[in-house]
Amino acid sequence: MSKRKKGEGTDFWAKVGGSLVAGGAFVKDHARDLYESIDPDVRRHLLQMPLLSYSLLGSRDDPVEPGEPDGHPPLVFVHGLGGSRGDFMLMSWYLWFHGRKRSYRIHFERRQDIPEMARALASFVRKVKKATREPRVDIVAHSLGGVVTRVALARNRLGTSVATVVTMGSPHHGTWSARYASTVKTRELRPDSEFIREINEKPWPKKVKVFNFFSSNDLLITPHESAVTDGAVHVDMSPATHYDYLLERTCWTRVRKALEDGLKPNPDRG
Repeated sequence: MSKRKKGEGTDFWAKVGGSLVAGGAFVKDHARDLYESIDPDVRRHLLQMPLLSYSLLGSRDDPVEPGEPDGHPPLVFVHGLGGSRGDFMLMSWYLWFHGRKRSYRIHFERRQDIPEMARALASFVRKVKKATREPRVDIVAHSLGGVVTRVALARNRLGTSVATVVTMGSPHHGTWSARYASTVKTRELRPDSEFIREINEKPWPKKVKVFNFFSSNDLLITPHESAVTDGAVHVDMSPATHYDYLLERTCWTRVRKALEDGLKPNPDRG
């Protein structure tokens, strides 16, 4: 049996280590090139998704309490597809510090279709009205929540119960990104669906002031014009992503302004 010369083992592992380092550098460089080749808006959307994990911290349901009157209609938050009532935790805190002391966040069950969600929202709004003894509420809705709100107003006799609606990145005219999944909800949200055609045949109730937030950088609402409707004030939030509405203070500030404008007699129509 031949004996390994002194230093051969050290040289071998040095070569292995050098190869691993070189391989790691190669992978790192190519990963960086791949990352940088992705459209910046796609990167922003992907990086923001984990940030929404804070929404899991809240409970699924809270009792509807009267709360202290604050000179404003009670505020109802409506989450979107795959979301939860916790999505609005940060925005509700921000608005609380700016005088909106009575806010309520609905939670939808995963298996509910859009008409069922609309009925649940109508029932929730009536509970809020009863608890607070207020005739009307304001609604802030994200993504699918805006479509649900629209259906509730049109089909569930909610028009007289709502003062102002703010929809943020809502696919009122459908979105082509809905083709990346095939569920009951996503099929209904395709621009050429019968459901989308039907809801756009019905205008917003005349006494409800509506603000549609949209952004040309929102990759989940395509085309971005799908987020605006006739009879509403159109608010361009570019370069906001689909998740900035929930995460960015600048967006919350615009929501607060829209709610304040909703108190005015005749906001400009888009």
